[in-house]
Amino acid sequence: MKTPVLLGILGIIASISAASTAGEKKAPVTGPAVQANNDFACELYRNLSKDNEGKNLFFSPYSISNALAMTLEGARGETAAEMGKVMGLPDSLREVGEEGKIRPWKTGPYHQGFADLNRRLTKPPDAPKDLAVRTKMADLRDKLNKANNLIAILQKQGKFNELGKVQEEARKLADAFNTLAKQVDQYELRVANAVWGEKTYPFDPAYFAAIEKHYGKDLLRNADFINQFPKERATINRWVEEQTKNRIKDLIPDYPPEMARLIRMILVNAIYFKGQWSTPFDPKQTKPDTFFLLGGGKTKAPLMHIHHGQTRYAAFNADGTLFETPMTIPFQGGDKVKKYPAGDGFLMVELPVKGDKLSMVVIAPQKTDGLAALEARLTGKNLAAWMGNLQKRSVEVTLPRFKMDTDYSLGDTLQKMGMKLAFIERVADFTGMSASRNPDDRLYISKVLHKAFVEVNEEGAEAAAATAVIMAVPTSAPVTFPFNPVVRADRPFVFLIRDMESGAVLFLGRVTQPVAK
Repeated sequence: MKTPVLLGILGIIASISAASTAGEKKAPVTGPAVQANNDFACELYRNLSKDNEGKNLFFSPYSISNALAMTLEGARGETAAEMGKVMGLPDSLREVGEEGKIRPWKTGPYHQGFADLNRRLTKPPDAPKDLAVRTKMADLRDKLNKANNLIAILQKQGKFNELGKVQEEARKLADAFNTLAKQVDQYELRVANAVWGEKTYPFDPAYFAAIEKHYGKDLLRNADFINQFPKERATINRWVEEQTKNRIKDLIPDYPPEMARLIRMILVNAIYFKGQWSTPFDPKQTKPDTFFLLGGGKTKAPLMHIHHGQTRYAAFNADGTLFETPMTIPFQGGDKVKKYPAGDGFLMVELPVKGDKLSMVVIAPQKTDGLAALEARLTGKNLAAWMGNLQKRSVEVTLPRFKMDTDYSLGDTLQKMGMKLAFIERVADFTGMSASRNPDDRLYISKVLHKAFVEVNEEGAEAAAATAVIMAVPTSAPVTFPFNPVVRADRPFVFLIRDMESGAVLFLGRVTQPVAK
């Protein structure tokens, strides 16, 4: 991950102003899409955890939800009922009526929720005003860099009279830079959807009209999967690479001709994020230290350390109830004050990204072998309650620097979660997509593919993911002095990247063994 330009030059001085406003407690803007996404995120995490026991885990529930939501719009009957339940659609969206109703869900509010989120999350290209601000910021950055270099020289020369004047000038430059930085976002986030449909297949135009209304205009791209699958595969994979800054490659595998000829539609979502911490970790404080492994082992990993002046934190007891963390402890007898929850309790800390719109949340168990107990409590409802209890305070954080690539074929996992009919050829009901009632044209989900990437270091975080839902026609193929809490993620822990305004979980994962750069 490249060092963000601003961080390397401005250092601690220029981050003071940004840190002062980051992490304010906000009431999430909830809705059926956010609720469903977060519930689905936790349930999918639980199931992937079982399928990947002891391994690192990382995925984008938001990407998977988008791709499956577009697919759900074409599902009918029990197929749609199962899909909606697994995807976390709330009971408030159930259609009232007889069992097996053709449209069991009121999908309008659900789709509209994603449409609103995607529109807000995906930043448009810089407007002329933003470009002008960034130009001024670049000029201030250069001046501050020169001032910092001069400060270092004057300190070595012992010219303290001149040093004071230059330091004051550097503070003014940093203040001016921070004032401008508030006017533009200091992160990159994009969400994109696309659908490739076999040009000879009789799709229902009403289906595409419905998903284009919510997931983007001109979603549909004609494809020739029957005769030109290698070419179409290359086109789709190139699109994914472009949307994810080349972090996600080869999402669609090179299927043999007999399988490729049966593909009729591939629905794809891609999401990319890169941001700088509001308060960066000092690389000088990063040192090799012990990271506790599952099963009682240990390893050495690069652990980052920071005293975070103002960020949101909370501690919780084994049953998930809030632990009352003391704000102060007595000078004498402080060792007798209960500072952290006992047993299977856990700690949460939020690391805001510059711009105060996105953040990474670390959930670390108190016991080095407490991951399983923590995961057992991880639900969308509990997560929302825990987030609501975070309070701003001074916190010391230890976090490993890590990087991982993950690759999942989600068909079996989704079926175990209850989405069964959608994957059964000649049984799945996606008649909302097709204008044909020929049994040989009956669509089913052949594959749900997902790839994800994440890197976390001293400067910030970068994450990307892509999801493809492959629709095919029938085949026999298979599917009193301040107390500052210390959060030590030097043991297996859970982490997520979320939209602070809506509360939507964009990425979710765990680290069981750091993979250093």
